[in-house]
Amino acid sequence: MSGLTCCRWAFLLACLILRLIAIDSDPSPWLSWSTGLYTDEGFYTLDARHEVLFGTPAPGTFHDRLLSPLLSMLQQGVFAVFGAGILQARLISVVFGMLSVIVFWVGLRRAYGVKVADAGACFLGLAPPFLLYNRTALQETPTVFWLVLAFALWGFGTTQNKRRKDLFFALAGSCVGAAVVFKSLAGLAIPVLFAGVEKKAHKALLSAGAFLLVLALYVGVWYIPHHAELSRMTTYYRVHQIQPHSWVGLWLNIRRGFIKGELGAVPYLLATLPVPCFLAGLGPLRRREWSGTDRFLAYWLAGGLLFCLLSSYAPSRYYVLFLPALIGLAARQFGLLKRPGQIAAICVFLATATVWLGTAWQERSFAQREARQELIRTLPVGSVVIGDFAPTLCLGTPFAATTVQPGLANDDHPVERLRATHILVVRNASNWQTWWRRHYPVVMQPSHKMTSFEFGGPRHFIVDLYTVKAFK
Repeated sequence: MSGLTCCRWAFLLACLILRLIAIDSDPSPWLSWSTGLYTDEGFYTLDARHEVLFGTPAPGTFHDRLLSPLLSMLQQGVFAVFGAGILQARLISVVFGMLSVIVFWVGLRRAYGVKVADAGACFLGLAPPFLLYNRTALQETPTVFWLVLAFALWGFGTTQNKRRKDLFFALAGSCVGAAVVFKSLAGLAIPVLFAGVEKKAHKALLSAGAFLLVLALYVGVWYIPHHAELSRMTTYYRVHQIQPHSWVGLWLNIRRGFIKGELGAVPYLLATLPVPCFLAGLGPLRRREWSGTDRFLAYWLAGGLLFCLLSSYAPSRYYVLFLPALIGLAARQFGLLKRPGQIAAICVFLATATVWLGTAWQERSFAQREARQELIRTLPVGSVVIGDFAPTLCLGTPFAATTVQPGLANDDHPVERLRATHILVVRNASNWQTWWRRHYPVVMQPSHKMTSFEFGGPRHFIVDLYTVKAFK
């Protein structure tokens, strides 16, 4: 085994350790402004957990399996073997994250050579947002693996004989389809299907055809049988989260994307990944000829950035879906630098990553783990906990749980319908407080509050636990 190969294995081991160390800690507060950083790990493991613990999908009207059936079934398999806890859920993302780094290296090597592949693996494996989201049980990390695999297959397609080229381009399109089945937001990468239009249109036809075939199978097998429920859920996400409601709203979204600090995609990426952003930005200025693989990465990045600039809701976890494209373009440009420039780029990147990851380590907390332990000590057997924090905080406990979110999930007499025994309410989110106080004024009394939990460091989310026994 050569020294260079040993270095690559050592790098992968370091990436794995960074993803595993203190994996049960809370997500770093600076990682996202969205409350979903602390609630959605429970949202999107909900049905798998309930199937394993109680033999049925989650109670109520919110079912994450409808939105991501393949991921939910995978989670159920893992939970059935290793237990239904936050650690097991996050390990799924760790595995997909590491596979993404490895497959990304393979794709870059095939398309651009070993030097570019090494740089790309380094940038992606240690990119603070990518690494830290690989430690969460959110849908983005398992989803982006399929997009990375599509990129690698596309790269193989550009270097094979005609018969094999057709196969690889078709497989690339099918992987984009698989990504969309894992999370519909992966549709932001659909432009990559047309990366081969300029010179060889059959590439696009093969990729798009395979993509449509996967999508047709999904529609026939899954979407049509669950059309009513899926339509209700996706309409909520589109209308209440993604879609701007006026031209002014659209302008404000674009403005936010460029100048609103951590709320905007561009400032966030420039702050956390300055070297990859700078190198990727050099590409259009310094290269006149673009290969099909270059266009694949460029279309992928453009689709992701455009979505985040236009959408009314675009937390940083969405950036995971196009970070490999940004980093791939950066690695491509890195390969064109002279030796001193390459050394400088790597040094600045490692210094920046060290600062952000060091900050995450210093700010680490275990408030969610402590809350779970408190729930196990406090609540009686057979308890049913509801509220937006309930699914996450009940991961690793024996209690049934589901979310309540007006307009989306269980907002019609949830206590009565779900036979809830306890409610978790975010105190410093006025909309949740108002809804619960309006619908259950008898329950939302100081005398019924059992305890409070605090999360999020400086953001300081306070979650109150109420008993509803008196209401019944």
